[in-house]
Amino acid sequence: MTWRERIPYGAHVIILFTLAFAALVLVILNTFSSPFISSIGFLQLPETDGGTNFGSFGWCSSTFCLPNQVGYEYEPYMNKALTGGMMLWAISVIFVFFTVLAILPLLFVHESKALRTVGNRTFFIYTMGLATLLVTLAWLYSIYGWSIAHRAFELADIEVSFGPAMWMGLVAALCMIIIFVLRWPAEAWDGTTTRANGGAGARGVPQIPANGYYHYKRTTREVVPRY
Repeated sequence: MTWRERIPYGAHVIILFTLAFAALVLVILNTFSSPFISSIGFLQLPETDGGTNFGSFGWCSSTFCLPNQVGYEYEPYMNKALTGGMMLWAISVIFVFFTVLAILPLLFVHESKALRTVGNRTFFIYTMGLATLLVTLAWLYSIYGWSIAHRAFELADIEVSFGPAMWMGLVAALCMIIIFVLRWPAEAWDGTTTRANGGAGARGVPQIPANGYYHYKRTTREVVPRY
């Protein structure tokens, strides 16, 4: 028995859902950072320099907000190559949302028989894998690109700091990586594998006594001794 299988089914599902939902909220907030939510940005200039927050699709100061657009410039400190890459956050929202949907049915199942008819492991694996990849790439691209912009401001003797969006993105990436490690609960429905094993569970392995040799007879669903 692996360490994943030692996690109780209920706890496993709750952990997956909580992490996926938290990642979804954080990725949405990063996507709708400044100018949509003016207080959230990847870089922040202090009030002495206008109190500007730079977000995924624009920036806001205390007196003006740039109309949202894909790829904007703030010369000479940042260009469209940096800000255009923030589209990764918007794309990530789609796959993190699907990951939440894949886990959601498991929250309403409390009996072992019902576990054989809900959820879909294949759908979860593909959406979760893509979500983890995209969120991680989005954060790596963000920390790399905004670090360059941060350095450009410093060279111009302008005080600047990383905004909350940077750390929210890091937490979202860590949540998805943990989900990737935990994977799908072993007892839950996994589509074709479960169906091929007569609904015996994701692993399709019956309970085998410690002594003797047994095999699973699919036609009668009985454990019978092998002679």
